[in-house]
Amino acid sequence: MQKKLLPQVILIAAVALLFAGLLTVRFLTDIETKVEKVKVGDEMVERTVKSKKFPVNLGLDLQGGVHFLVQALPPKNELLTDEKVQGLIEVLRNRLDPDGVREITIQKQGTNRVLVEISGEQDADQVERHLVSMAWLEFLDSRGQFWEAGTEKPENAKVVFSGDDLASARVGFKYGRPVVEFEFKKSAADEFGKFTARNIDKYLCIALDGVMISCPVIQTAIFGGTGIIEGNFTEKQVRELVNQLNAGRLPVMVEVLEKRVVGPTLGATSIRQSSYALILGVVLIFLFMSLYYKLPGVLADVAMAFYIIVSFGMLSLVNATLTLPGIAGLILSIGMAVDANIIIFERLKEELRIGKTLKAALDAGFSRAFTAILDGNVTTLIATAVLYAFGTGPIRGFAVTISLGIVVGMFSALIVTRVLLMLASNSKGLQPLSLYGVRPSKQDQRSAAAH
Repeated sequence: MQKKLLPQVILIAAVALLFAGLLTVRFLTDIETKVEKVKVGDEMVERTVKSKKFPVNLGLDLQGGVHFLVQALPPKNELLTDEKVQGLIEVLRNRLDPDGVREITIQKQGTNRVLVEISGEQDADQVERHLVSMAWLEFLDSRGQFWEAGTEKPENAKVVFSGDDLASARVGFKYGRPVVEFEFKKSAADEFGKFTARNIDKYLCIALDGVMISCPVIQTAIFGGTGIIEGNFTEKQVRELVNQLNAGRLPVMVEVLEKRVVGPTLGATSIRQSSYALILGVVLIFLFMSLYYKLPGVLADVAMAFYIIVSFGMLSLVNATLTLPGIAGLILSIGMAVDANIIIFERLKEELRIGKTLKAALDAGFSRAFTAILDGNVTTLIATAVLYAFGTGPIRGFAVTISLGIVVGMFSALIVTRVLLMLASNSKGLQPLSLYGVRPSKQDQRSAAAH
């Protein structure tokens, strides 16, 4: 029997070690850096604080952040197409998360609205600038005229190049001041060189979203396709402009309908209370299973520890974001996993009471309980699939976590618990029926013998 169980034992141990190791590595290596403002004397000073990060991403409701609901405005005399809205979502994602590592939710709502949520972000004004700025960069032939920075672009200004002609942009410095270094696409680089060669000692004015930002003099022909945009910029403004230029201009104008900041106090309170509820629930379940079901209950607690490690490990592995509804889903799936164990143990006790041997009772108990467990979990998975398909945001998070919990819970109850009970049944010291909460009566024994 033990040789037959060896591959299953190895599989269970490998899975547990894998996910436990993953959680440990993420906890030790993921460092969260935050900038806090503290009062020193009469002045507010910013300081950088580093701390260990929870190994699973936390959602907006747990660690705070910003929430926006924006509306895409249709172009003049044009219809707002789904293609333009999808293009808007793509540009916003590239602007807000250029490296693809931030915890950002960008979802289409209805036909023309987009939900934007950024966990851990507190600078709502900066996020709003990214959302509403068209980032429409234009290089203008001023025909010898100088247009001052901050003024509106003249209606008769001739656009010779635009942001669409840029291949890339990056932050640079000239004489210690931040500037935007840019490079034209190959197709535009030659034309830019010819234009600068024809207009030496003339102005090349640059406008962003219809407002002049710079009007430098062309001092020499530029055939390399590179240049800089300088002006009265701060380093923060230059970085924002670089991100916007690299992400591209918005395909449509955007109006902010909702703007909300979720403070860190709310997030800390939510996660603390939810953690207490989760820990208390798990402890009470462990105690109940151990006291009521004796040895099988203790082994079920071991299987539940496996379930918790694997569940959080899988959430960490797929980089899922855990929200308050998600925690509720995990708690509910823990209850369903315990329910599966209870069904198995009650079937086991029934088989032992009619006089079957421990190993025969284990086989019969798991076999008879399997159908009931499978039916209950499959119907719940169907319901969560509907929630995921038609829900958004936290509703989807709830559906994902409970579905994940159900799958891991079934593995825990039907595989892990079974292997542990089979190993126990092979040990002479763990075979007395009293350890399984059963005291068969003489009548039951006679009835079993008659059968």
